[in-house]
Amino acid sequence: MSTNVVTRPQRWWDSDFVYDFRHSPVAIVATIVTVVLIAVALGADFVVPFNVNDPASANVVDARLPPGSSGMFGSNYLLGTDPQGRDMLSAVIFGLRTSLMVGGASVVLAAFVGILLGLVSGYIGGWLDALIMRIADVQLTFPAILIALLIDGISRTAMDRATHEALAIPVLVVAIAATYWVQYARTIRALVLVERDKDYVLAARVIGVSPLRILLSHICPNVLGPIVVIATINLALAILTEATLSFLGIGVPPTTPSLGSLVRIGNEFLFSGDWWISAVPGAMLVALSLAVNLLGDWLRDALNPRLSGR
Repeated sequence: MSTNVVTRPQRWWDSDFVYDFRHSPVAIVATIVTVVLIAVALGADFVVPFNVNDPASANVVDARLPPGSSGMFGSNYLLGTDPQGRDMLSAVIFGLRTSLMVGGASVVLAAFVGILLGLVSGYIGGWLDALIMRIADVQLTFPAILIALLIDGISRTAMDRATHEALAIPVLVVAIAATYWVQYARTIRALVLVERDKDYVLAARVIGVSPLRILLSHICPNVLGPIVVIATINLALAILTEATLSFLGIGVPPTTPSLGSLVRIGNEFLFSGDWWISAVPGAMLVALSLAVNLLGDWLRDALNPRLSGR
């Protein structure tokens, strides 16, 4: 007599989540594009033809060459060169890594602060809950870019120029994270308000489990589902915010390529006919943001039974 044993990989493959993914061409394409771009960014040191972080790679003789050109010394530039004679393909890949690094770190920091404040606000309640939520309400009245500009301005005033340039990326991460923690805090707080009165939490209180352990071991695992969706969508927003700040000249240091700073440099030569200097990093920024946004939209629908129709 044979028995049908369903293995864990098979159960995972037959789950509703994977089924929805396999039948969603948009989600598949968005995932492939996102994974490829992240892999290229992480392996930038190994895939780029030129190390644009090395000043020796710049050759002003080959400056502003159009895509497909060959340099004076035989170097081939698939996507052309920038005004410093740097290879645009290499600069865009290094810029992609910088933008992803800043965006990812900002999302992690914003999620950590937002989850912590949301757990405390929802579980403890009282005046502390009111204080945190009023701060969140005030935060929502200001545009994200304005808060980032304010933090960057304060850091420039408090530090000398050399120190600020050395800490420019950490300051930028904090500035972007300060604009997005509210979404995590409000979402977690609403979920904790529902979970804290359920039987398993009340039973843990009766047997004397500490509030910290209840939050970390009982409530937190049951409220983190929506955070994945918020983090995915916020990653695209954080990358766009970094690009906006770098385009304005207050983001990453001038010596560090990012997608926003590359677009800003190209914008100065756009009317001279050198369209590729801004168009190439701009196209990369659009592709990355669109892929992450589409992936986040699909995750929101797939993880919400009411939206997915199940």
